[in-house]
Amino acid sequence: MSPGVVRRWGELARELEFCQLDMLRKQAEGWRNGLLGLTALVTVVTVLKGRDDLSQLPSSWRIVATSLLGVAFLLLVVGSLLAVRASFGRPGEQLLLGGNSLRRWTRVETTRVRRALHLSAAAFAGGVLLVVAALGVSWTYTESPATNLVKVTTVGGTVCGELVSYVPARATLLRTSQGSDHQMVIPGSQIRRMTPASAC
Repeated sequence: MSPGVVRRWGELARELEFCQLDMLRKQAEGWRNGLLGLTALVTVVTVLKGRDDLSQLPSSWRIVATSLLGVAFLLLVVGSLLAVRASFGRPGEQLLLGGNSLRRWTRVETTRVRRALHLSAAAFAGGVLLVVAALGVSWTYTESPATNLVKVTTVGGTVCGELVSYVPARATLLRTSQGSDHQMVIPGSQIRRMTPASAC
């Protein structure tokens, strides 16, 4: 490399010290815009669509999905605030007009902005992961089939089916495997034994 090129690179490196804070602020503005947009999107999805989808979940799964969305929203808001702080600095902060004071402040502020950007990125990633987890909970939950299957031993033999109603010493109503509309009434006096069944 020629001495002129080396000298020019050295000049650029020295200039970079003076514009590093401005470059970090511009990066933070991009993060701020992205995080605010994603936070608004999560809010809209939660308010408009979430109610219909989550209402069909059982209460325990609904609590899990709602909690995941709530924490995701909180993380995205915190990330947005950190990005805003990195973009514009602290409100009402006074700048000292001395050269050495300005240099010290710029070093400290550059470190703060860099830290706020890293935390903002972590909050962004965590928020997106929690939104995906909440969607996964609502999409992958499948309602378990009815487990009211019983085997009833009577005087005349054994019958298997879904227990519809049971009143001791009276009658038991069973829906048998022959069809959903085929129900069998078994008088209580004929029942010898009733046990749960996994299948008929």
